[in-house]
Amino acid sequence: MALRVSGEISAGILQDKIEIQGTISSTDGDVLPGVAILVKGTTDNGTITDNDGRFKIKVERDAVLAVSYVGFAKQEVRVNNRAQIDIVMEPDVSTLAEVMVVGYGTIQKSDFTGASSTIRTDYAKDNKVISVSEALQGRIAGVQIMNNTGQPGSGMTFNIRGMTSITGSSQPLIVIDGQPIESGLGATKAGIGMDGGTDIPPADPLASLNPDDIESIEILKDASSTAIYGSRGANGVVLITTRSGKEGRDKITYSNRFDVSYLPKQLPMLSSRDYMNYRNEAALNDGLDSVYVARQLDSISQVTNVNWQDQIYHAAVSQQHQLTFSGKDDKSSYFITANYSRNNAILKNADFTRYGLRVNLSRNVTNKLSIGVRSYLSLADRNFGQESNWTGILGSNVVLGALSFNPLQQPYDPNGDIDETYVNNPALITKLVKDRTQMRTIIANVDVVYKINKNLSYTLRGGVNDLYSLREIYYPTGTFIGDSAPGGSGSRADNANSNVLVDNLLTYNKDFARKHRLNAVVVYSYQKWQNKSSSNTSQNFPSNAMSYYNLQSATSPGRMYTGTNNRALSSLLGRASYSYDNRYTVMLTGRYDGASRLAEGNQWQLFPSVGLAWNVSNEKFFQNNLKFLSLVKLRASYGLSGNENVAIGATRAKYGINYSVIGTDIVPGYVVEDFANPDLIWEKTQQYNVGTDLGLLEDRLTLSVDLYKKRTTDLLINLGLPGSASYSNYYTNLGEVTNRGIDIEAAFDAYHRGEAHLTLGANFSMVRNKVVDIGSAEVLYGRGYFAGGGVLLSQPVHVAKPGLPISTFWGYQTDGIYQNQEQIDTDPGLANDNTRSLVRPGDVKWVDQNGDGQINDSDKTAIGNPSPDFSFGFNANFTYKRFSLGVSLFGSYGNELINLTRWVVGINNTTANYNLLQSAWNGRWHGEGTSNELPRATTNPTRLNQRVPDWLVEDASFLRLQNVSFGYIFHLPQGVMVRSVRTFISGTNLFTWTGYSGYDPNVNAFGNLPLNSGVDLGTLPQARTFSAGIEVDF
Repeated sequence: MALRVSGEISAGILQDKIEIQGTISSTDGDVLPGVAILVKGTTDNGTITDNDGRFKIKVERDAVLAVSYVGFAKQEVRVNNRAQIDIVMEPDVSTLAEVMVVGYGTIQKSDFTGASSTIRTDYAKDNKVISVSEALQGRIAGVQIMNNTGQPGSGMTFNIRGMTSITGSSQPLIVIDGQPIESGLGATKAGIGMDGGTDIPPADPLASLNPDDIESIEILKDASSTAIYGSRGANGVVLITTRSGKEGRDKITYSNRFDVSYLPKQLPMLSSRDYMNYRNEAALNDGLDSVYVARQLDSISQVTNVNWQDQIYHAAVSQQHQLTFSGKDDKSSYFITANYSRNNAILKNADFTRYGLRVNLSRNVTNKLSIGVRSYLSLADRNFGQESNWTGILGSNVVLGALSFNPLQQPYDPNGDIDETYVNNPALITKLVKDRTQMRTIIANVDVVYKINKNLSYTLRGGVNDLYSLREIYYPTGTFIGDSAPGGSGSRADNANSNVLVDNLLTYNKDFARKHRLNAVVVYSYQKWQNKSSSNTSQNFPSNAMSYYNLQSATSPGRMYTGTNNRALSSLLGRASYSYDNRYTVMLTGRYDGASRLAEGNQWQLFPSVGLAWNVSNEKFFQNNLKFLSLVKLRASYGLSGNENVAIGATRAKYGINYSVIGTDIVPGYVVEDFANPDLIWEKTQQYNVGTDLGLLEDRLTLSVDLYKKRTTDLLINLGLPGSASYSNYYTNLGEVTNRGIDIEAAFDAYHRGEAHLTLGANFSMVRNKVVDIGSAEVLYGRGYFAGGGVLLSQPVHVAKPGLPISTFWGYQTDGIYQNQEQIDTDPGLANDNTRSLVRPGDVKWVDQNGDGQINDSDKTAIGNPSPDFSFGFNANFTYKRFSLGVSLFGSYGNELINLTRWVVGINNTTANYNLLQSAWNGRWHGEGTSNELPRATTNPTRLNQRVPDWLVEDASFLRLQNVSFGYIFHLPQGVMVRSVRTFISGTNLFTWTGYSGYDPNVNAFGNLPLNSGVDLGTLPQARTFSAGIEVDF
């Protein structure tokens, strides 16, 4: 469209007009060329913006400008006698939503019969976001994302519509630009433990991606949407589309961001005086002499009062830089970006550094043939602070160490050197323990598209996803692990994972006879994976100086462990969507998968689905009677998806190396480690979904509601045989799990007048998970947690049991505290208990569940549930001229955490001279009637006889002000090389309203292990971050 200012203007009229100029840009700061500007009420007085988004026009002083551009919402702007008018245009949501990304193609949103959510990532650029996972928190109904740790680059628990597996992962399939990537990788093993390896929490598979490279994310939730991915769709699918060049001039953009992060709060611990009083009281309660005399309470507390949390935390400064080149014409498009980020953790000497390069190119070779290339290279370096709970060794957890070290202990000796008198001195661990993982990620695919005719096209897609990680660790002397060697312990391990994909697609799209529309795709897909790994741990080094750089100097060299795994997936799949008169739609999907993981006879499975939709608002009877409703669409779907995610070789017996001593020789041999099960079949998830999409006030208010039921059968379960058995693992199919829930999403264009625009968004989700059956096993237990240092807790605290949710907390119910000896003597729960004589006033009163007069394992019961009753999110975005403001909140209600940090520093037990939480000291029993919640102080090292009390389970409901951001766009005059500058400031994790006593209520220490959910065990919390940055458009 080309509009020209009329050249025939009378002199009289000209005197009443003024010349105005300005720049028109999008909300993300991009200038917009070719925008049409027309004086309202005229047909010949207008202009268009140039390649720099600038315009000039002569108008009357009180004129109104009508501004329009394809893909953006129309605006009317009153001149009000202004000479300079800069306009910010917002995307037309209704236009953008017309076509949506689905598996193996796109489809008109009006024809979609399933349940999905779309999110554009523009808002995330102002936030402190390292991974795409973080950007999604609280944004989408039915999606629960929890932090496994606050360390940058670490993994996140990512569930869509509940947990479907008991011993496997519930993480969704990640698809980037049509290519499924490897997202279920565990940690790179290194260190001590079985097979020479221990785990740290796995890195986030999305942390290698640059969030600014992403155009949009589509979350597929129901089986009608995910069945096209067959055996990998049971946990939902995340479709990520990266950016491409945009129409208009070539563009160069530089952006940066600088962050300052710090610990939101410290946990109050005992001061030196209170600690000494605590030790004295514990000794007196047990009939012992005081540990400290009165004069020591004054003299020592005045000199020594160390806050160990100050020794491990600091204010962390981070930065990110990015340079982008992009452009598009009628033949080609390109998007090339290079980025660098260094994100320092609030835990000292922990950080995540990433270098990234993306090259997205497309070219129309002829009018029938086009080629597209999307490639990404990431080099990441992660220094992991020793707060990991996955090691199984309490002493390696520096967060717990900072809480448990008492205030009388000193981090440094009189010479200013780290004091190695105390094993696992937190200052030593943060400074001298080295745990570094280097990662290389390559994601690349090529699409060759040939248009056979205007309706039919063929696509050949080839893709490679390569991940390599090298982990090196060194524990020096002075640490629990280093001294157990002795002489230090060093490890080196690597993992090389690659997968190759080849897809052949035939796509058909046709509208015919005005009322009929058909969209169909048929695909043959083949994907192959390979994993190679090795690890070595050596001990007893002559010096700590060389760390892990000189493993050969160890006098106790370790053996090398190596392994190779291969697997493949071959698939034939198709989808057909037929729509009649924009009112009735039916979608049929099917995928036939063959997986090499399973044994012959069970390798192939069909995964079908059907979806129906009725656009009621397009019916004549509706349009004539309910005009205030602009959209009413009803949806229903059913489908089957699967999971074959068992260990490679689970259908066959697995042999492992074993060493025996014969005489003076160590002789290697082979033993069977894993029992074969050739009868393993696919884990299957059936899902029913009914939903509605509503639009009111001409779609200013939209609402989507979905009800669903997921039923997972033939669960793939690793029974984990006891140590007395000849085998350590046995995979089998047994049991059933259900998830029922509701998802609600709403968006409201609340205010839009002139250049002011306010939009609101909200979401709500509720899911009920239940174990229906687990066969003859009756109950499955989670893992134990840690041992050593007098705080043994090797027993599991989670169960999967019919009638209860997965990962229900399992322990002992309490009934207060014994206030006097009479209560002990008359308690029927101790009538037959042989430990009754050891019970004292101030001890915990346990509930005898079965009434047999004694407290034992038979009295364990469900004491909590980590799953929330419901979760929710809210966001608001306001723009006025060149100013923008964004606010987001999210939270959950009814979720519980088992705070095992309190097991270590909250049980009123002086084991190993540990310090105590101030709340445990204030709430303790110290005489009849003083407390009926927490027990007395004691020197008893058995920690409540290894009974996990219900009061360790806490309500972790929370509401978090996740982000507030302010932005402003400066447009520079013509002739300046810089066209526009966008500046912003933001705050992340600004405030959390919660009753939880720990650092952070939104943590999940054990990641994507469904049977170990909801644990806080010295877990590093999310940092509070303030950011500032600029984006310069050349």
